[in-house]
Amino acid sequence: MAKPKEKMIDLKVTFVDLKDDEKAPQIAVYQLDVGGHPVKKLGGYKDKKLKIDFSNVKLIAFGPDIDDFKTLPKKSLASYRVEQNIELWRKQGIVLPRNIWDCFYYHYVCVNGTVRKCRPWYWELIGDNRFAPMYELAQVARIMPISAEMQPHIGFPYKCLPMCDGIIEIYERECCCHHIHIQTLLDRLRELLEVLPIPIPDPPWDPIPGPDPEPFTPLLMRAKVRDIQRRKVPLDFAAIPSENLFNDYLTLRTMSADAARLYILERPYLRTIICHCTVRKVGQTPIKPGGKFDFCYRHIHYYPHYPLHYGHCFTTYAYKVKQLINGVLTTVYDGLAAHEYFSACGSADIKTYNPLAIVCADGPGDPPPNEGNSFVMLEHIGKHGTFHFNFPNQNGETQVETLDPNDGTYTTNDAPDCPWGGALRLRLWFSPELKDIVHYYRLKVFAVNEAGSPVGLPVLLNNTVTWDKLKDIPGDLIRVPETLGPVSVGAQNNLFKVPYWSSPNHRYMSGQCHQIWDTTHPQFTDGKYMLVIEVFNSAGNRIMPNGATGSETEQNFQFRRWVSAVDTDPVPFADMAHIFWIDNTPVAGDIVDLRKNNSSNDEECQFMTGNRNHKFAIGFRAFHENGVEHDGNGDNNSFMWQYSIKWQRGLNGAVGALSPPTGDTYHTDVGETGEAVTSGSETFENMLTNTATGEVLSKCTFSVTLRVHAKHFTGISRIQSYDYRETASFALEIT
Repeated sequence: MAKPKEKMIDLKVTFVDLKDDEKAPQIAVYQLDVGGHPVKKLGGYKDKKLKIDFSNVKLIAFGPDIDDFKTLPKKSLASYRVEQNIELWRKQGIVLPRNIWDCFYYHYVCVNGTVRKCRPWYWELIGDNRFAPMYELAQVARIMPISAEMQPHIGFPYKCLPMCDGIIEIYERECCCHHIHIQTLLDRLRELLEVLPIPIPDPPWDPIPGPDPEPFTPLLMRAKVRDIQRRKVPLDFAAIPSENLFNDYLTLRTMSADAARLYILERPYLRTIICHCTVRKVGQTPIKPGGKFDFCYRHIHYYPHYPLHYGHCFTTYAYKVKQLINGVLTTVYDGLAAHEYFSACGSADIKTYNPLAIVCADGPGDPPPNEGNSFVMLEHIGKHGTFHFNFPNQNGETQVETLDPNDGTYTTNDAPDCPWGGALRLRLWFSPELKDIVHYYRLKVFAVNEAGSPVGLPVLLNNTVTWDKLKDIPGDLIRVPETLGPVSVGAQNNLFKVPYWSSPNHRYMSGQCHQIWDTTHPQFTDGKYMLVIEVFNSAGNRIMPNGATGSETEQNFQFRRWVSAVDTDPVPFADMAHIFWIDNTPVAGDIVDLRKNNSSNDEECQFMTGNRNHKFAIGFRAFHENGVEHDGNGDNNSFMWQYSIKWQRGLNGAVGALSPPTGDTYHTDVGETGEAVTSGSETFENMLTNTATGEVLSKCTFSVTLRVHAKHFTGISRIQSYDYRETASFALEIT
């Protein structure tokens, strides 16, 4: 029987001109398909030899030895037909000249940056005097992009905000440019910028030295208008050209040829617009909290001896940003279409002007102020920025100092000393470095007395907590839930898993909370409560910070709490306590009667007659039964924010306001005890005067509305459902 032909053979490899101080590249041999793409690894380089299986193989290539070899571009491969070279290789081995094996080296290249959603930069140019004639002519021509796309839009933030909950696709763009044609670049820049709904000046036929050229001539302006009218292409908010390109275009128009060339050489992203380039996607990565991203990949040396730059060749990077919007993976930024390129050596500042883009719900993603140690804390309630710190210092485990009158309240933009109410979304902070130390958390609530001590048994906050995260599936990105608890671990119940953000398995979406405290539940009557946070290790054992007072196992971390809106302090105890003043009682109000010259009338239907100087007022109440007393001022700082009394004449007639009682303000409780009080007043003449004509009507119908606004706060917004509103109707006649 014939001996079977050996499939695997060893071939010696010679790297021509390999110097003694150089290391040979790690190479492999790949089977190619008819298109020249690698489909199978046939052997690898070891002990100065390639072990190769040539059975049933016709076309092969030598190239860098990597796992994801199917991503190798053709320029990094040296291709050969087996039947034409096999005998020569058997005799002398594989001999590779330097210009071939130099391309088999690779190293890691890393890019990073941030992604933000901003208001369109070109809005700032609307008032630019240089473009005023163009805008005027464009408006006369009724050009839709200028009138429609320049208006402020609710979909844009007032300042740039970080974006989360998506992926970044990274594209490597390698360009070679031996000559810089300035006029070609100017023409191309103008072509790219013309999609914008702002006037773009024409480039001169030759670079113009000196100051800015004269403003547009009427002929050029009319030509520009005709161009925009003919285009009728809607603006793609995912691919808006950058402000840099616009400023570069305006600058280059005024430069001499020599100055323009130096300017372009310092900005490789400009050369990508006119040079010969190749583009390939090198990978994708999730957007991290705070809109940050980073990505590293193996870069093949295409230019001998030079990692990323050789002669007139250079590498830049473009990015695409995709987010799940209504369940659909949507491109909200396309750097390739916008012709926005970044270098690898700096951080990419990506800005999208797409109103569909979703910003981070957790703020910038940076940790609260700290001393550099890993820590746990209650970061915010409801939304980022709600930093609760109005409570006394903790002076023991589940114990705080004596409470002040307003402890547990929160000061909003509307009012001081606001109570908490409704459903409180509690967001904790866990330093990422704690993922091997702190595995679980638990929240519990006690009633608290004025001495700062808990009263009675705790209420465990054990609502099911589920966090959504992003997961890659072939060709798509989906949102999947993960339940954090409650779970039982060891001897402990009602624990919740700490959701550390990590790639690729735990890419949690922003804006999620660690527990919801439903303060409207009957077990939480109005009053002050202590919220306590505990943490546990993987075995369910409670742990505490190093040096803390308590009997639990010490670990290298801190508890911290807010002491102001911009600072935190450590808490050296086995748990962490916070005080909340909970109140879910709405404000109260009532229009008790209507009054003419201080004479009250509480009848249902009222038709008031009198002379011009008779005065109208109401008897009313507006108050909240709970609140903070300051220096004996009673309920002047109650949980009522303010009230208003407004009247209106007839159908769409004049409106006015009745002032508070003499000596009071709109923020003062009125009528909480005793009889209703009299509001400020208005004369019949003023209420019946037509302000447009000065005519005094003889009679008309009126309505008067009392609105009482509550201070109650959820951490996201004021609870408007706790407000009070009442309207009364009447008629006035001057006799």
